[in-house]
Amino acid sequence: MKLIDKDAVVAVIDEIVRGLQKNCNPNPMGNMYECLAAAQIEVVNLIKDSLDTIEVKEVDLDEEIEKCLKQYHMIAVGKEEFEPIAKHFFELGLKAQKGE
Repeated sequence: MKLIDKDAVVAVIDEIVRGLQKNCNPNPMGNMYECLAAAQIEVVNLIKDSLDTIEVKEVDLDEEIEKCLKQYHMIAVGKEEFEPIAKHFFELGLKAQKGE
């Protein structure tokens, strides 16, 4: 799983909203397409607002690897050799959570 920049996602959403607004007439008596565009804008803005509720924890991978190596008396292995293994199992865990 890749992390993406929230600001980039918000920029894309804002671009979608601007495109929908071109088809939207603020007149509530407008045609069906105008009402549909207004509803789509509302939904897209709700999605954008919900981005702030997603919690992302920052983890210092180097620090965590060092702790693990010390805990299991594997300091001789070294971070450089252990990091790809740690990343592999981290990504495997994410895939398992998603059901992949």
